[in-house]
This record gives sequence, structure tokens and C-alpha cells, in this order.
Amino acid sequence: MAPIAGQNVLIIGGSSGIGFAVAKLALAEKANVIIASSNKDKVDNAVNRLKGDSSSPSGQVTGYTVDLAGEDVEAQLEKLFTEATTKAGPLDHIVYTAGKGQSPALADTNLATAVSTARLPIIVPLFIGKIAPKFLHSGYTSSITFTSGSAAEKPVPRYSVLSAFAAGLNFLGKCLAVELAPLRVNIVAPGATETEMWGTYADFLRDFSSKNSLLGKPARPEDVAEAFVYLMKNIDATGSVVSTNGGAPLK
Repeated sequence: MAPIAGQNVLIIGGSSGIGFAVAKLALAEKANVIIASSNKDKVDNAVNRLKGDSSSPSGQVTGYTVDLAGEDVEAQLEKLFTEATTKAGPLDHIVYTAGKGQSPALADTNLATAVSTARLPIIVPLFIGKIAPKFLHSGYTSSITFTSGSAAEKPVPRYSVLSAFAAGLNFLGKCLAVELAPLRVNIVAPGATETEMWGTYADFLRDFSSKNSLLGKPARPEDVAEAFVYLMKNIDATGSVVSTNGGAPLK
């Protein structure tokens, strides 16, 4: 596979969870890593942790804030991409892991709730597809990788709203792969992954996901991160959905 050493990798959602694990692994591959998230303190803390990690010997680490919750999503992304490339130069890869794991109940969903839920899994990826290409090196060595989920593969009770958008993102990735070619566009679809988002529900979610996995355990962020690096390095992969879910949809 093609190495990513010396390449510029922007990870939106890189201050925690799967995104942070991708940043850590990309650094281990000697890439230059740029992380972005909405909270400056979390971004600064993540940058310091990455710089202090002895397993990340090479590559540069920088961080920026981006607010994807407002009405100016397109302007926020344009600002982020401009800041990220002003010093580092064009990007080679964009990884998007920002998202929320909870779905509103169907009975409680109105138009405003549906639009709000669609923002991170559908609306932001659309605008990334629109804006990002002019900030990326042209050609098949560059990539955009979005994050979907196993809820797009197997119906889950009380997850109809979020599952619909996750499934939509899987197909949007294929559409963008066609529209933006030869730039590569792919999707990683994780299953239950134990991150900071589990919070006080960690014990319950760990037990629940273990019972619903063929492997008898939830994933670790560093396990899932391997799929993102694979898609960056495999210059023949585009329009792909890579599942990493412990076989849960098969159970």
C-alpha cells in the first residue's frame, strides 16, 4: 500500500474517541496531523497528548476549532480548510468522525428534530464534498473518509431516525466517489465502540454490545482507526464501505 508518511491528514472530530485514535495512528505512520473540533480546550489538550505520545515519533500536530452546529456550516468548513492549508499546504486526506451516537425516538421526532439529526451525518458531509476538493492534492492519492455505523446495516429498535441518515451517508459516499473522481471517497462503518461518549453508561453499553457481538466484546477506538488508515493508504479503494463491527449485524 502507498505510505502516508509526510502527508497532511485533517481529522474533523479528532479531539476524542475514534478521531483521536485515527490521529494517533496516522502520526505513527509519520503523517502530519491536523485535528479539528468545536471545543478549543479539548483540541489543545488533544494536541498536547499527541505531541507527548512516545509512540508518535514523527510528523507535525496542529489543531483548530470548527463550529458545525450553526447556520454557517459552509463558511465554517471553508475557514477550517483555509486555516489548515495556509501553513501546511494542500491536504492529502480528510477524515470526518464527528457525530452523535444517540437517535431521537421516532415518536418524539418533528421536522426540526429530523433536520437537526441530519446535520452531522448528511448535511456536513455534503458540504465537505462540495468544498474540500480545492484544498486537496488532486488525483487518486488523496481521499475523504466519512464515518457511518452498523445501524445502517441492521435495523435497531428506537434508532430509525439516525439509522436512516447513516444509511444515506453510505450511499452519499458512493455518489461523491463518482462525482469527485479521481479523488477517492470512502466510508468506515463502526459498530459499538467504547469511547468517552459512553460516559456513565459504559458498564451497561459494554455488557449489551458484548452480548450482541460475535466476538463477545465492543471495539476499541484504536481497532476502528485501522480501517481509516487502510482507506488512506489503499489508492485503489473508492466508493467503499468498510465495516468494523465485531460481526454484530450477523447475530
